[in-house]
Amino acid sequence: MARDMKFSPDMWDIHRTMEPETPLKNSTLLRTMKRHARIILSQMNQMRHQLEFCDVQIQIGDKIFKVHKLVLAASSPYFAALLAGGMKESLNDVVQIQGVDPNSFQLLLDFVYTGSVKISTENVQKLMTAADMLQLSHVVELCCDFLKEQIEPANCVGFFQFSEQLACQPLLEFTESYIHSHFIEVQTGDEFSTLTKDQLLRLLRSEELCIEDEYQVFSAAMLWIQKDIVSRKRHLVEVLDPIRFSLLPPIRLQKAIEDVTDFNLHVALQTLLREYCEPSHSPNDKKTCNFLQTTRVRPRRRARKFLYAIGGYTRLQGGRWSDSRALSCVERFDTFSQYWSTVSSLHQARSGMSVAVLEGRIYVIGGEKDSMIFDCVECYDPVSKQWAAVSSMNQPRCGLGACTCHGAIYALGGWVGSEIGNSIERFSAEQNAWQIVGHMTVPRYNFACCERQGAMGGCISHEDP
Repeated sequence: MARDMKFSPDMWDIHRTMEPETPLKNSTLLRTMKRHARIILSQMNQMRHQLEFCDVQIQIGDKIFKVHKLVLAASSPYFAALLAGGMKESLNDVVQIQGVDPNSFQLLLDFVYTGSVKISTENVQKLMTAADMLQLSHVVELCCDFLKEQIEPANCVGFFQFSEQLACQPLLEFTESYIHSHFIEVQTGDEFSTLTKDQLLRLLRSEELCIEDEYQVFSAAMLWIQKDIVSRKRHLVEVLDPIRFSLLPPIRLQKAIEDVTDFNLHVALQTLLREYCEPSHSPNDKKTCNFLQTTRVRPRRRARKFLYAIGGYTRLQGGRWSDSRALSCVERFDTFSQYWSTVSSLHQARSGMSVAVLEGRIYVIGGEKDSMIFDCVECYDPVSKQWAAVSSMNQPRCGLGACTCHGAIYALGGWVGSEIGNSIERFSAEQNAWQIVGHMTVPRYNFACCERQGAMGGCISHEDP
């Protein structure tokens, strides 16, 4: 029985080796004392303090550190290369190292000999810089973890710049993500204006900015420029390039320009924003409507977004679908809070209407109630949170298609009175007027339509007349 016993190589830290026919009593036991490494390291540290067997001296500034060459070489690839045979430093009793703070080096030596290091808000930057230079990666990781615990909106930009300077990728990614998540608070802090142009552009181009609306990104860019107008206004075009102007109300932009006191900057903004905000109708400019431009017309991935459920109809309690009732209520889903809430109701309850968004406002177009088809249109302003009536269409429509194109809203087809229509109307918010602009080849209703590269297309959803 004893000869057939087998032992796992890692069982109980005991490694048992035997020949197949060797009796158990003649087997060899290899026992491991886990404290041995700590005891040896502690003894070497005592020898360092007592200056026993120290075979190299490290000079940092005016201070000399007597240490063991083997311990340094075993702890750091930097010292292993520095003290290797064949290098002139290996032949000297005193090795000079430039660019390291003596107090930081003392703390690093304590870590090499003990595995522990004292990190504080006062020493962490110099300590991490020295550890990175001397390739003590474990200390770099400890400093990185310490900084992550200390980060807040008031200091995160400084941490971001420090990590970029040190090329510490884990800390760089962490601080950049923190700035994205707290961008609203960070942009008002004193450190924000210290960003370099390239650092600012890196942030402004990010999809991860956690913002209420795109205007906050525009405000941050303008704040950075106005902090040093003389030297920074030449970067105006480059700094404003990441801004998604199609998401900003022109009136609000114009008000921001009026508040700019520097004349040259004011004129430059007027010219630049006119180019951004005025839609181009030239066929030669269609090349700008490519895949790369799609990011300019949609909110950033982590920007605050609202989903609206507007009107429709509901079946009466216990009734049939023919007993349905049109609704005027409007609900809104907040992507920040993850909750639905009720907002101002429509003036006219309706179902079968179409909805379009223009310049940040929601337009509810047409629809029906109790078999009555409407031509009326209502507009919702998310800022004032109120509905207002705007100019009615030329024809009442229900089950129509609607979309925004080139700064106007188009209403297509739908039930027009007692028949299916094919006419197309265009609404100008500036003129507050609808105009018949054309006809579809095929009359249709209950279909979807969208804008694509300056043209509109659609498809019938379930019934083709």
